[in-house]
Amino acid sequence: MREIRICLVSMMLALSALAHAGGDSSDGHSHGEAATPAMTVDGAPRASAQTDEFELVAVLERRKLTLYLDRFATNEPVADAKIEVESGVIKAVATQIAPGVYSLPGEAFASPGKYPLAISVQAGDSGDLLTVTLDLPQAVAGAAPVDSWSNWAVGGAAGALLLAGAALVAVRRRKNSRRN
Repeated sequence: MREIRICLVSMMLALSALAHAGGDSSDGHSHGEAATPAMTVDGAPRASAQTDEFELVAVLERRKLTLYLDRFATNEPVADAKIEVESGVIKAVATQIAPGVYSLPGEAFASPGKYPLAISVQAGDSGDLLTVTLDLPQAVAGAAPVDSWSNWAVGGAAGALLLAGAALVAVRRRKNSRRN
């Protein structure tokens, strides 16, 4: 019976160490300097702007700049607008591909950097000038993985301790069964 208690205590300690090795500091205390993982953003680079009249979202994806234009007050897509985009690298008129959705070539935004855009919108009697900055981040080379080797080492040690405890119980039971 003593061996079973020892094994249970060993397993609880091993599991506690394994759970704590995950590096989650949500329990409020720090474990020293931890490497901050590089922030990754799912999706394409985008920028947005709004005025009293319009709301615009610019998305760069697949070598094409897509502009989504809505009425600010109603969120209704703005169809048949004339949209001109000007920057240091581009000056072009966007083509409507669906109501409220406009497109223009995006090859000018091939390299990382910040691209300020002046976007002129003329829709019927309404017109406005919106400014946005399209920020294309530098690719993170050699970013460290979130799990470090020390976490794996602690997990491996906890697993070895579990196996040792189970082996101890098995050996003790075998000896006890031979005595009987």
